[in-house]
Amino acid sequence: MTPPAERLPVDHRPVEHRPVLRVRDQGELVAAVPAMLGFHPRESLVLMATGGRSGHRLGLTLRVDLPPPEHPDYTDHAELVVASAVRGMLLDEPAGVIAVVVSESGDPPRALPHPLLARRVASAIEAASLPLHASMWAERTAGGARWACYEPCGCAGVVPDPATTAFVAAVVAEGRVVHADRSALAALVAPADPAVLRRREKRLIQATDGELEEHGGEVVLDPAAGVFLVDAAIADAAAGRLVLADDRVVALATALGIDEVRAEALRRCAGPHAMAAEQLWTALTRETPDPEAAEPAALLAMSALLRGDGALANIALDRAEGAWPGHAFAGLVRRAAMAGIRPSVMREMLTRSVR
Repeated sequence: MTPPAERLPVDHRPVEHRPVLRVRDQGELVAAVPAMLGFHPRESLVLMATGGRSGHRLGLTLRVDLPPPEHPDYTDHAELVVASAVRGMLLDEPAGVIAVVVSESGDPPRALPHPLLARRVASAIEAASLPLHASMWAERTAGGARWACYEPCGCAGVVPDPATTAFVAAVVAEGRVVHADRSALAALVAPADPAVLRRREKRLIQATDGELEEHGGEVVLDPAAGVFLVDAAIADAAAGRLVLADDRVVALATALGIDEVRAEALRRCAGPHAMAAEQLWTALTRETPDPEAAEPAALLAMSALLRGDGALANIALDRAEGAWPGHAFAGLVRRAAMAGIRPSVMREMLTRSVR
């Protein structure tokens, strides 16, 4: 089964408030990919939507894993990869599409890797009555890597140092972090020390059995107290003094298990302290044992979606679903991610629900 494409709108601010930054050539376009995804992709098909008044403004970016060329069902797998990526791309109603195959296999420039997949992409985009502005290959997205265009263009070059391009510099200046690869991004939500998690798991079991308070621990059962606890942790994160000792992790885990508290926590993802809330969800995803880690992981996924960070959202959802298979809230967030709902629309929905 082809995994869902990771998607990322480059900038969800109104068009009139966005600076106009020009990507001068294909090399700069490749250099922009990791800034848009949040990591350097490997063995990936990346599709970038174009739109705006000019029809050439970079928008939604999707990434899917490439099928291994030696796979016996490569042709069928390539068809599924292309169908998944193009279907997700069309949700954004683009004016055009740019396709980049990132792969270190093959012997370019004489024989670019994955020519069949590139042709399938071109055919699928043509069938959707959209212009394919560029169909490219790049061995990597780092500076100094080779790139080339598939036929009929056939031009080639070297990816510039991302630090020298205006587009990447502006994106990084906005605070977006570019990770070395997807595994580095996944490390953000990787579970903490197993011994620490086992200790906290024992305390959560005691809380469930009504024994924790007898040992001086804190159990949050009242929604109002749970919301107060969450807001205090967000305030600490905003002030740079967040500390997650055992008692606090257990108390927050029990609080987020309350429907009313989770609903308020969800609204904090779109509130004035959204970044601090995201820091809290990230830390709790690491520091909370399974299955309770699913709650902050799903909240982290929603925070990432509201920023347009599809890569982090998918990784957080994988963590949530791994911690608690069938988790209802994580499933709801996953459906929102796959539906391609714009961040501005989701933010408006959450904001409206507060009034």
